[in-house]
Amino acid sequence: MDLTERITALRRVPILAKLPQARLEQLAGLCKWQDYDAGTQILGYRDPSTDVFFLAAGKVRVIVYSAEGKAVLFTELRPGGIFGEIAAIDRAGRSSGVESAVASRIASLTADQFESLLLSEPAVALATLRHLVAEVRRLSERVLEFSTLAVRYRIHAELLRLAGKSGPNEGQVLLSPAPSLADIAERVSTHREAVSRELSRLGSTGLLRREGSNLRITDVARLERIVQEAKGE
Repeated sequence: MDLTERITALRRVPILAKLPQARLEQLAGLCKWQDYDAGTQILGYRDPSTDVFFLAAGKVRVIVYSAEGKAVLFTELRPGGIFGEIAAIDRAGRSSGVESAVASRIASLTADQFESLLLSEPAVALATLRHLVAEVRRLSERVLEFSTLAVRYRIHAELLRLAGKSGPNEGQVLLSPAPSLADIAERVSTHREAVSRELSRLGSTGLLRREGSNLRITDVARLERIVQEAKGE
């Protein structure tokens, strides 16, 4: 990855997007760049490290495993994603683990370098605040779902989230490739069998349709109404 590619990768990170070219060039040289194979642990839950990371290529999973080995998947990040910022700010242990879902290339800054960037670039500091606020809102919504919704409706809500990540639609969304049963189960804290049963039930009602390795949500608005009713909205 040459300098131009590194600068392009950093510009995809929302908190860095407004930095001038010269500052991005400086930052690209300051970052440590590293490649990770699929399935590699990048960060462990409660690790004492404090670097902040920017995903240049690939995909990573933000995840925590229980003592019994049960996975709780918080989110997946794609190029332009940032992780490790919480520990970089408060210098405490990692709030979650991170592992590469596919081969990935990642840039990192030390906590001191990141703090210096925030202090010297008010636009980056403000963008970081907005990013963290968005994460708080997202996690608050997840806590509400886990506390109030039955497994069936948590699966529905997760399908809606996945639909939203697939971009604009005409009432239908194609999830390509379809998330695995295990992946959905980890996202909503249940087991594969429960997910399989609910996807089959939604298929029988016409809301879902398998298309090879893909999964089509045939009526996003209808699925959204079901989730809203379950939440009492």
